Amino acid sequence: MEYINRNEELLKQSIPKGYYILDSEITRFDVYLKNYQVHIDVYFSLPYYRFNADKKLKLHFIGVTEYEFYWNDKYTFYIVERYKFFKTENGFYISFDPYDESNEVLEEDHGIILCNEVEGYFL
Repeated sequence: MEYINRNEELLKQSIPKGYYILDSEITRFDVYLKNYQVHIDVYFSLPYYRFNADKKLKLHFIGVTEYEFYWNDKYTFYIVERYKFFKTENGFYISFDPYDESNEVLEEDHGIILCNEVEGYFL
């Protein structure tokens, strides 16, 4: 596993370094309790064209204060067609199925995680 970065630095580097999650496929969610905090690991298969190689990315969300996932078999599991990922007053916020692409938390957003810290890794 290759460490990329964490928190604000992870957000700043994601676009220029090519490891943003647009057009990626989520392959796995792990939700677990560690040291009295909820953690969520989300695994992505990044598009081949971006690196000319098969690249896998793991985002590790630490100190999760809220999450919501929903899926049913009428839809393909889980292509990221759009997303929002930013820092709020309450921590880091990501939505894999946003209502819009604004930098605000909306009730209409789906596939969300709100957490205290986030780390990124190449697998």
